[in-house]
Amino acid sequence: MEKDMQMRELYEKSAKMEHDLHGVEAMRDELMQLHADVKELTSTRQKLTIQVQCMTQDLARAIADLQQVPGLKSEIHGIRQELQHARAAIEHEKKGHAQNYEHGQVMEKSLLSMAREMEKLRTEMANAEKRARAAAAVAATNQNPGNPYPATYGISSMNQMNPVQPVAEGYPQYGPGPGSWGSYDMQRAQGHK
Repeated sequence: MEKDMQMRELYEKSAKMEHDLHGVEAMRDELMQLHADVKELTSTRQKLTIQVQCMTQDLARAIADLQQVPGLKSEIHGIRQELQHARAAIEHEKKGHAQNYEHGQVMEKSLLSMAREMEKLRTEMANAEKRARAAAAVAATNQNPGNPYPATYGISSMNQMNPVQPVAEGYPQYGPGPGSWGSYDMQRAQGHK
């Protein structure tokens, strides 16, 4: 009977130990699962920490960009004003160019008109000189019938318009004489080339 009691105690102990062993195995499995979860959570935490750092850097950049916005706005405002001034200047230049073109057209017409008038005047002057020569020739022939040349022979057409009386030496009063300025004028003209 004593042996049966010992056996029963041993059996109960072994059943209890087996029961505890099953509990320990379950706890060990749970512990391994917890270790796996801790590893996964640590990895997730590291990833999230990296993402937070990236977001913090992005936020710092965004804040720096936002701080530049007022300067950029004022720069854009200045560029707009410069653009408006440039447009106004271009419009002013266009108007000025159009006015200058019109003025040039008027001046060109005026110059053409003046050129025509000058040509008419030259023609009239040439005709008047021819008539004056003819009249002088007729008058000279009538005054000096033995001399076939007119009294104004040898005097240029310009001198006929403003005749110069010869002085005592036989040279015209203001015309070229000895030591004339002709050679000086030639040298001066060559020096300006």
